[in-house]
Amino acid sequence: MRIAIVGAGAIGGYFGANIIRAGLDVTLIDAWPEHVEHVRRHGLTVEGMSGNTSLNVKADIRHVGDVQGLIREPAFDVVFIAVKSYDTLWATQLILPYLAEDGVVASLQNSLNEGEIASIAGSERTYGCAITALACELREAGLVRRHSPTGSVSVGAIDSKNRANCEVIAGILNHAESSVAIDNLIGVKWSKLVINAMRNGLSAMTGMTGLERDTDPVTIELGMRLGAQAVQVGRALGYELVDTGFSFDTLVATASGDCDAIRIIRSRMAEISGARSSDQRPSMAQDIRKGRRTETDAINGLVARLGREVGVDAGANQKVHETIQRIERGELQPSPALAAGIV
Repeated sequence: MRIAIVGAGAIGGYFGANIIRAGLDVTLIDAWPEHVEHVRRHGLTVEGMSGNTSLNVKADIRHVGDVQGLIREPAFDVVFIAVKSYDTLWATQLILPYLAEDGVVASLQNSLNEGEIASIAGSERTYGCAITALACELREAGLVRRHSPTGSVSVGAIDSKNRANCEVIAGILNHAESSVAIDNLIGVKWSKLVINAMRNGLSAMTGMTGLERDTDPVTIELGMRLGAQAVQVGRALGYELVDTGFSFDTLVATASGDCDAIRIIRSRMAEISGARSSDQRPSMAQDIRKGRRTETDAINGLVARLGREVGVDAGANQKVHETIQRIERGELQPSPALAAGIV
């Protein structure tokens, strides 16, 4: 079996290194030249939470400009798309000519990008992976650091008839994190999006670490509001949500001022962040610090956009989305005061 991972950053690099360590045939593809050159010369390193080196592997890594050379090699059986959501279309189009006739493509990303992949690769070949509780960061060229103690992956198909391939994909990913095949792909993916909506944008907007964000009264309140709105939008869309990190019924109850619900969710937020590295920042906050575009369109922006379509108030998500866009354009600087302005 030949495997390709398009996007060898935090998540693609983390899974790629572990799959390579297991002895599978993996080709990594990335757009950052310095990262590609470092990995070619020194290998790909993954550090644990305490900064200790967990593994270093020699990896077959190609720059996107080298991909056309794959025409002289056997086709890929499984391709993972691990780029940012806004890069999904070109990444899928880039690798499609090198996919075997019976090969499959799986999203290893935030948000719901399987529809875009399916528009190019076909729904019968498209799969999605919902990653839960795993936090990683590409610290520098060639170096990925893990920030969470545990993680898991749920693998599902766009076409429900293709469950057998879900088992194959889960088997590959199981070399890195506990992975299972599921039937309810969109429900589980939206459930993960709830967590991203209440955490990623807040850290990007405020500059806070996960621990700072989940122990500050203002960002706790706003985070609960963002999460409750995301749950309500998902349910209005008819998705079968599953509690991910929090009881979603309890999370929704916080929106009406239920004191017991607020106490339970506050405690759970602190518990989750307390188990992670103290300097952990979610992906959107990492992007802001590096001066890169974030995935706000595919997270808080998506919740707000679909909320309008189904008549559910997602105004807090819209305000966070607009604020992050202004930070991306250089009109604002990340600050906790921005969260206070929304609350």
